[in-house]
Amino acid sequence: MKKVLLSTAALALGFLTACEPAANTGNKPANAPANNASTAAPVNAAAVETDIKKMVGDVYMALAKNDADALEKYYADTYMLVDLDGSVKTKAARFAELKSGDVKFESVAADEISVRSNPEGTGAVSIARVNAKSVSKGMVSEGPVRVTTVWSKTKDGWKAVSAHATRIAPSAPASNTAANTPNANTSGGSTKPVAPANK
Repeated sequence: MKKVLLSTAALALGFLTACEPAANTGNKPANAPANNASTAAPVNAAAVETDIKKMVGDVYMALAKNDADALEKYYADTYMLVDLDGSVKTKAARFAELKSGDVKFESVAADEISVRSNPEGTGAVSIARVNAKSVSKGMVSEGPVRVTTVWSKTKDGWKAVSAHATRIAPSAPASNTAANTPNANTSGGSTKPVAPANK
């Protein structure tokens, strides 16, 4: 009788142990991936910021020289640009206009560069003020522009995947009546046709 009671107790204990939930699983399914957040090295946001700021500077230096070949390494193949006129350009279209001379920069300088990266260190956004003078299909464009660029970390390093350029409107005094005129130029820059060269 003693043996039967001990066997029954052992069987009941084994059954209860088998039915107990696993310790601290967080109610995750058995096939859920393990949480590696605690083992991953923290991302150095300051280093990401330094890298992106350097690349922004390099991009505008190459644009100032109209050096499409130097620019190539900074853009992802899927790059898209929303330009000042609202047009959307692929990487191929952007490089075609630079290489053909349809767009030519006379000067480019960037400042007020700020960078934010995601917690994983795989993506970042930069915002810069760019003072540029360029000629695009015979039209001169100059003045300050705010450029937002989205960056992605790839196996080949950081690449720009998209950008958006917006003209910066000048801050005008409240008494300036011209600013309230419907046809007033508040673009902060100008676009005008290039006069034909004297022959």
